[in-house]
Amino acid sequence: MTGCLAAASGLIPSMVSADSKPIRVGMIASLTGAFATNAQAVNFGFQCGIDDLNAQGGLLGRRLEVTTRDSAADPSKAVNFAKELLFNERVDVICGPTNSGEVLPTLGIAASAKTLQIVSGSVDELIDPRKYPLAFRCLSAASQWYTVSIKFNIETQNRRKIALITDNSSYGVFARQRITRLLESYHINPVYAVSADISKPDMTDDILRSRSAGADSIELWSNSSGFLARTINARGEQQWNVPIYAQPSAIQSQVAQLLRKKEYLANVYCAGYRNSVLDEKGNLPPLTQAFLDRHRNKIGPFMAAGIYAVLQGYNIPLIYAAGVRKCGSVDSTLIAKAIETLGTINLPYGPFHFTATDHTGFPDAGLVMVAADSLHPNGGFKPAAL
Repeated sequence: MTGCLAAASGLIPSMVSADSKPIRVGMIASLTGAFATNAQAVNFGFQCGIDDLNAQGGLLGRRLEVTTRDSAADPSKAVNFAKELLFNERVDVICGPTNSGEVLPTLGIAASAKTLQIVSGSVDELIDPRKYPLAFRCLSAASQWYTVSIKFNIETQNRRKIALITDNSSYGVFARQRITRLLESYHINPVYAVSADISKPDMTDDILRSRSAGADSIELWSNSSGFLARTINARGEQQWNVPIYAQPSAIQSQVAQLLRKKEYLANVYCAGYRNSVLDEKGNLPPLTQAFLDRHRNKIGPFMAAGIYAVLQGYNIPLIYAAGVRKCGSVDSTLIAKAIETLGTINLPYGPFHFTATDHTGFPDAGLVMVAADSLHPNGGFKPAAL
């Protein structure tokens, strides 16, 4: 067993039986459309995890067989594919979709099929162990991003005149609601707030309104590369160097490629992951580096989304595998109970510790603010300067 996979699972894989029936894994990812850059990276990491498990003998003597569907960032397609995978293909576990707006309408479908679902959506409302006891998250919750961003903005940078810019997708609407409540806990109201059309071609008017309102910082929340880039461009074109605290997608090189000048990314910060933060010598943590070493020949095209997106996808099959190995079954109810009692699972993305009341399981301490313009070729980032 490789060091990375051994450390991630902490368990010895079973030998493959030649006549065993494969474990059927369904994956829904928006491989085309508005969120394709991130979804392709997540899907690549997911497939790396599947390949690593199969290379080590599969699970319970059975190989994992994947059926993937491209939802093209369309919630209606995600719903149809969920029904197909669950009721026609009869997969043993369903993974994804890879953005919150598509996850939400699929949760009830997976619940009615009584099938374990590991989702890639960050919106907090997606995870409810009482309503959806078979649904688990493979990344941190959005509220954790908001909290570290707002805390850094207000408590560390001492800024209180905040402009809040989100897109009008379901993700953006949830983000605006959550961040507004979080700001209220500091007795702060945004000096300007807008949920702009996600396809709006020019964000200059919103930047000008933010500036006229006296904003000393911008909270920018969208998981659309184009929306993020257009907003950062508008700030740069106005030669207004107010800091932007943005959704983690802003650190993707896809956003940087859409900027009119690379200098526009200066003074942009995001919530990042400690396992993707470089030390003083420019090195990544050992688990993350081990993953890169194992998959270095294939990972290149997917680094545009940042290493954290790839590692997010890698979590999916390894979380599932840990539950299967503990309970010795592919029964979804048994796997869910096993995942809830696993203790800490150390993965390259970071540690997870699920319980019966917490199906996100990612600690706040696993997040740290990073500088968006500090991307290293190995996918790591420098922490934000205080």
